[in-house]
Amino acid sequence: MTVSDLEDYFSGINLPQTLELYPGTVLNDVPHCVSTHLDVLKIYGNVRPYECFYDRLMKIKEMVDQEQENSEEE
Repeated sequence: MTVSDLEDYFSGINLPQTLELYPGTVLNDVPHCVSTHLDVLKIYGNVRPYECFYDRLMKIKEMVDQEQENSEEE
């Protein structure tokens, strides 16, 4: 996924306010986190020192997609 694809994805969905990204790693303001991570990637691109920003966004996307799938099954 490109940064532009991620930006499009996150612009059209409702994000949870908090999310446990990894055990012991809780995001207290998911929309702000997504916004700042996208800003960093737009400035620097997905180059080695900033890969973690891309990885976190992909993890958030995965978790949001999973939550939506679970909601649809109910």
